[in-house]
Amino acid sequence: MEHTDLLIVGAGAAGIAAAKGAYEAGCTSITLVDRKEAMGGVLLQCAHCGFGKQLTGPEYAAQLGKAFPKDIAFVPSTTVLRVSSDKIARLSGGKQLHFHQLILATGCREIPMGALPIAGTRPKGIYTAGQLQEMVNLHQFRPEGPAVILGSGDLGLIMANHLSDQGLHVTLVEQKSSCTGMARNRVCLKKPLVSLLCGTTITEVLGEETIEGCITQTGTVLPCKTLVIAVGLRPERTLAEHLGNPPWLHLCGNCDRIHPMVETVIGQGKQAGIAAYETMRGTL
Repeated sequence: MEHTDLLIVGAGAAGIAAAKGAYEAGCTSITLVDRKEAMGGVLLQCAHCGFGKQLTGPEYAAQLGKAFPKDIAFVPSTTVLRVSSDKIARLSGGKQLHFHQLILATGCREIPMGALPIAGTRPKGIYTAGQLQEMVNLHQFRPEGPAVILGSGDLGLIMANHLSDQGLHVTLVEQKSSCTGMARNRVCLKKPLVSLLCGTTITEVLGEETIEGCITQTGTVLPCKTLVIAVGLRPERTLAEHLGNPPWLHLCGNCDRIHPMVETVIGQGKQAGIAAYETMRGTL
């Protein structure tokens, strides 16, 4: 069985920063694992500016990857299936890896439509915001309009901006009394193709094979060919749910808590890497 002193799961901004932080602190045996082919995580699907000095997500990811230490083993296209209490990780492909310290940098997951009290069937044309963002920006998918976006947080506003740039009419539906996203993302609300409907939510979708519209809590019928669910994120900690809180486990980035800015993700990732190395030095 192979061994690594530090195993990091997730090669997004937090995982990259954790690997660099541990390496700079003196750790020489680090393995960074990600289910995708390249480092960058969710940054790779973020075509909008706003990262660092107004970089796009891919540009920011490329900047993070610059001067990435060659001594750190990066294992792409690999999923960590399970982690046991005896510090053994089972990977896809039948491989097992023993470690001293583990950092989870697995990000977050979106709240899906199935978790919401929305009546009707689940026809074609319904997506979570992150799912649609990946399809549009990485796979050149072109959704049909008009579009309705449930939620006016940052990701909802970003998708409203992107879809309106493609010529789609977009209606943002927000349960709260006002828009919830950051001011820099609210510029899309000034576009003639984008409208905001506050103080209500979606209670029913219309359509059988493909979505035809949705009905709000106040009874308004909104015709649409695309419905985007952007109601929030939850930290992804599935790998650690059965482990309790052992001293060799560290969480960072959106896996620990949802961060509004990538800079705080980077900072926490670096600190997690340093802490993991210092903990290992104290136990060996």
